Order: sequence, then C-alpha cells, then structure tokens
Amino acid sequence: MPSEHGLRATDHRILLLPAVILALLVGLQQGWRVLEPLNANSTTNGRSEADVTLQPVSGQSAEQILARFESTGYTWPPEEAVPTLAVQQFPDDIGELAVDERKALFFQSLLPLLLVENARLRHKRGRLQELFAGGSLELDGPAWQFVAELLYRYQLSGDPNDPQTRRELLRRVDEIPIDMALAQAANESGWGTSRFAQEANNLFGVWTWDADQGMVPENRPEGASHYVRVFPDLHASVRNYVYTLNVGDAYQELRLLREQRRQEGRPLHGLELAQGLSRYSQRGVAYVEEVQSMIRTNRLGELTTLELQPNSE
Repeated sequence: MPSEHGLRATDHRILLLPAVILALLVGLQQGWRVLEPLNANSTTNGRSEADVTLQPVSGQSAEQILARFESTGYTWPPEEAVPTLAVQQFPDDIGELAVDERKALFFQSLLPLLLVENARLRHKRGRLQELFAGGSLELDGPAWQFVAELLYRYQLSGDPNDPQTRRELLRRVDEIPIDMALAQAANESGWGTSRFAQEANNLFGVWTWDADQGMVPENRPEGASHYVRVFPDLHASVRNYVYTLNVGDAYQELRLLREQRRQEGRPLHGLELAQGLSRYSQRGVAYVEEVQSMIRTNRLGELTTLELQPNSE
C-alpha cells in the first residue's frame, strides 16, 4: 500500500502489531507510547543526563533555524561537540531550500536528539552490566526493582537473576547507530517535507490504531482503520523510533547483529546493522541497500564519535 508523498508503506506498522498487543497486555494503552520521561537519568560524557538540558528551538522559517545553528557555531558536518539544541518541528519552507542546505538543516536538527537518546541507553546499559557482574540480586531489593522495571519497559518477562533473561534485556537496552537512524529518517520523511513530518512530526512513518493519537492518512483504503501517529515534537518521534527498534519482534535480527558486534568489541556502524532492517519495509533487501546507499552518499558513517556539548553553568 503506497503511502503519502511518495513514502512507502513500511511493514513495521503491521509486523509490530503483536508487540503492540503485548504492550496492551502489560497495561499500556493502544499505540506506541513513549514509556520513559524525556528527563530520565542517563550519561553524556560522564555526566548524568539530568545535567543535559536540551534547548528548544522553534522557528517559523528555515532561515531562522539555520541562523540559530550558526549563532552556536553548529555546522554540517559538525567540527566539534554538538550543541544541545532541540528543533521542535521542521519549518514549512524546508523543501524550498537548496539540496545541500535542506540536508544540513535536517541532519543538524535530528543529531542532538539521537545523541541524547543513545546517552540514556548507554547509561541504563552500563548500570545493568554493573549489576549483573555482581552476581545474584536480592529479591525485591533496589537493584532487583531497577531490573524488573526495565524488563517491563522493554516488554520482557522473567527472573532478573536468570542468565537468559539478562542477556535478552541487554540485547534491547542498547544504542542505535546514528548514521542508520539519520538515513532512515531522511528516507521515510522525504527530508522533512512529507505531510507526516510536517503535520504530525512523524519521521519514520509510524502508524497507530488509536484515533486519539493519530490523523487519518490521505487515500486511506475504505475499511482501513489505521492512523498516522501524531507526535508533539521531533524528539518524541525519535524516541519512539529508538524504542521500537529495541523491542519490536521484526527487529530481532538487528539486535542480534548488534550483540555480536558488542561481543567482538567492535563499534556499531549503520552500514552493518542496517542488514537487520529487511523487515522494516515491504521492499526487504532493496530497502536495506537504499539505507546503506544513503549512509555512504551522505558520509554519515563519519559521525560515530560525536558527542554533545556540556551545558553551560
């Protein structure tokens, strides 16, 4: 089923339905909701994420947003640590920019949001590894409760002391490669110009079956009941995407590839992990190759060592 503005309908909207049902069974409401508060503790450059405050950036035009970036010395590609700016939504005139300017604004807007989400995951993962290295956890103790809460959030059940349960949780609580995420966002949102991106802050073509959370897509087939998920801002869309890849049954292959690279002591690169996205789109392998091509063409693989700037005192 074709989607609007030339965007393909991706089957994660269908294949993740069992995961949505599972979420309902564990007490969540319909649709992919953000499970964790945006200020949840994490670490960035050794600091708690509570110390990292994203500065909202709103602009009626692309020129205003680009001027804000320029005022902080934020260039594309970044030449130093990335400022903690959070563009709330893409301006209506982003499509009027020259190609290079449009790409730069798009990538600059999303990069800080992805870096913060990965920092949160890195902190949680590090805490889990510390606890697991210490052996068995005391039943209902603080450490046990911390792990049990993460099991719930990441849609797992089992004993926090069970080795297999621990391994599966670590598979899910981990980072998403920045280069892959940026390439997918550009692919799915038409570089921020699609109706989904403009009216719903929806960068990844996410569907919902809850009318209260979505808007009716144009040309929806008669009898269909899905909606395009509406997000309050771009950050919420990014967080939903990261969470979906970490819990969705369709992305188990991606998580296994990521685990293998962790075990080998290798960094996470989108060109490799994109191989686990064959079920993200009905186009399968062709979609994977398209994402990989976007990573290469835009030299996104060079972003793997970027960090966020520390907030000013």
